[in-house]
Amino acid sequence: MTIHLPSDVENSIRAEVQSGHFASVDEAIALAWRADHGQWNRGQTEPAQLAADPEAPAIDHTPIWEEILELTADVPDEVGDKLPTDLSEPHDHYIYGTPKRPPSP
Repeated sequence: MTIHLPSDVENSIRAEVQSGHFASVDEAIALAWRADHGQWNRGQTEPAQLAADPEAPAIDHTPIWEEILELTADVPDEVGDKLPTDLSEPHDHYIYGTPKRPPSP
């Protein structure tokens, strides 16, 4: 089978093979095909997992709000109490120092 790829894609694939990320051009193309039409396309795994281990289980992503809660768990309540309660509404005030406008209804 002959596949014609744009030269930038072909050069990129060859560079990946030369750097040792893939054993051959065929392996790189096969991985790309599997990643696009295989498990990754069905939301079961990530492309990086396929590259490392095609049999690896899917990554369990933590929702962003849980990560934020984890990162801020050690922040004392008194520090949190000093944060603005109007959130981003007057963002120009917090970023650029412009006068605050009354909150919108």
